Amino acid sequence: MAIPFPVRRPLNLAHLLTSVRLVLTPVFLLVIEAGQHQPTLLKALAVVVLFLMICASDYYDGPVARALGVDSDLGKVLDNLADITFLLVTLTYLVWANVVPWWIPAAIALAFSQYTVDSWLLAGRRTDLILVSNPIGHWAGILNYIGTGVMALHAGLQQQLLPALVFYGLMSSWLAYLLLAMAMRLRFFLYARRVQRNAV
Repeated sequence: MAIPFPVRRPLNLAHLLTSVRLVLTPVFLLVIEAGQHQPTLLKALAVVVLFLMICASDYYDGPVARALGVDSDLGKVLDNLADITFLLVTLTYLVWANVVPWWIPAAIALAFSQYTVDSWLLAGRRTDLILVSNPIGHWAGILNYIGTGVMALHAGLQQQLLPALVFYGLMSSWLAYLLLAMAMRLRFFLYARRVQRNAV
């Protein structure tokens, strides 16, 4: 006679990887703050290493989830929440430290809000949110990470990394791409809604 044993679900390593971003974010800010007071090569290296660990967490959680067969809509939502938390917390700190202009995190928050709302609408206002991505939004996310990492290192080196012209060029390009991404997202949303209506 076979004795049934409860089936254990595999440890969701992907969720653990996602949570690494949340755990490392305050450590990342502490290291940046320490560099602002007294920059050293070791502190700058720590900023770079922590940032690369945060990026690795973002890069690998999806492939690991698919490899283990534990990928889900919930995992995608948690991944996006971890991303926006890391970005907005870090950039808000950098605004407070007078390193980044306020309109960079404001534009990122607006873009993420647009992404969330139109995903909800495209999913038919279901209670289980399905995030609908598009290529330009994906590249905007990569740009957000790169910009945040560069500005974190700039802050940790007492704002000596970037010459003024390069700094303002980066800020202007960053904002311009975010606005372009939002415009393209709106265009994509309007097209998808037309397709949905025509399919009914």
